[in-house]
Amino acid sequence: MKTNIFLIVCLGSYLFPIICLGQKIDNYTLSIDKRDKDATNIYVDCSFTVDFESADSIYMNFGGDAQLSIENLLIQGEGNTPLKYDYRKEAQKLIFYNSSSRKTAISMSYDYTNLTSFFIYGKGDAELWETSYDEYYYPYIPNTYINFSVNSSLPDSMSLVSSYPMVNDSPNNYSCKINGMLAQSLSLAFLNKKAYTQSTATIPDTVQIYQIRDMQCNRKRYNELLELTSKSIRYFSDVYKEEYMSESQNITSYPVFLFHNGEGFSNRYNIGFISASQEKFSTYPDIYPLVHEIGHRWLGEWTLLISDGQAGAYFLKESLNEFMTFMFVRSYFGEKTYKTLIDKCEEKYQNIKNSANDIPLIDITKNNNNIIVYNKGPWVLDCIAQKIGYDNLIESIALFYQQFARKQSLCYNDFIDLLANRYPEAGNELDARVRNK
Repeated sequence: MKTNIFLIVCLGSYLFPIICLGQKIDNYTLSIDKRDKDATNIYVDCSFTVDFESADSIYMNFGGDAQLSIENLLIQGEGNTPLKYDYRKEAQKLIFYNSSSRKTAISMSYDYTNLTSFFIYGKGDAELWETSYDEYYYPYIPNTYINFSVNSSLPDSMSLVSSYPMVNDSPNNYSCKINGMLAQSLSLAFLNKKAYTQSTATIPDTVQIYQIRDMQCNRKRYNELLELTSKSIRYFSDVYKEEYMSESQNITSYPVFLFHNGEGFSNRYNIGFISASQEKFSTYPDIYPLVHEIGHRWLGEWTLLISDGQAGAYFLKESLNEFMTFMFVRSYFGEKTYKTLIDKCEEKYQNIKNSANDIPLIDITKNNNNIIVYNKGPWVLDCIAQKIGYDNLIESIALFYQQFARKQSLCYNDFIDLLANRYPEAGNELDARVRNK
């Protein structure tokens, strides 16, 4: 039976409609097929029910590159349900309009090309799919929670690592159901089986480690990873008063470590797995950045729901976590090692001070200025810690997490007001340092 579909054409700089926060998505099913597909390409079938409640429309993040990411897009309503939508490629937005009933069942199919994955990982043996890089390979309403079923079919040459535990329920097929999943939090890694070797350790919970054959680290570095993983998880769990594993947050195991040989050197915490450069892991003098990724279990994009573009977004999501990583280093390795790290932060910042790259922390609304986010940020926080005491600042950051984790509409003032209420002078000084060069 033919479905009535009305496409609303976007002209000029047409403004997005006002969105009602009560809207929700339910019964979400996502099917991904990698068989017979080129690198960084998938075929997708998905279906879900939109509950408009009192809203006239809902918008979803969807798509990547406006010209290349989506092909063969088909959107249908269930049965004879009239469906009115607007796909705005340049804005990466898919808008559905409430035309007949409060609840509307929708199905979609399309081919997706992930250019970000191609440029970062295309020459390597792991293909990562992450919504964090503005590759919205499935449609979702940001910062909402949904019940979600996913199925992935792979060629014989590939295996899968995911944000959430997948069951290998038949040859080359993986699936799982997640209740209360943060809508944007599904990340996937498709691995070349022949290129990877997998090992498992117990610390005391199980940790899986995927490394590139012939690039593996030595035994000393391997043991260092296990030690720092165990000790940092214990440290952060105690500080934030919340264990690493949490059934309510769908975190049922310690992270899988996935080391890749793509051109990108970025480390990423993707809930179920941490991805990082194999070369850096095997050869760099220390692996503190992997402790930083573990720290994102508590302070990061999956718990602090402040969106890119908002003032102070990366001070909250990255600078606070880098400072807390240094606090673990201070606790585990001692004051001398910590002092060396924080002095390097100050030195790197001073080298760019008053240059074009010296941007106030509050104005870093995309993660595109490493020195400000990862050097000035921790150094500024250290200045405050010296005045009120390290334990008091750690306690304030932990309290911020406890009060605001997974809350919608988080903003920078939520943290600075909390600190100022406890330590007025310190809160005002930190606010000035964050807002000014």
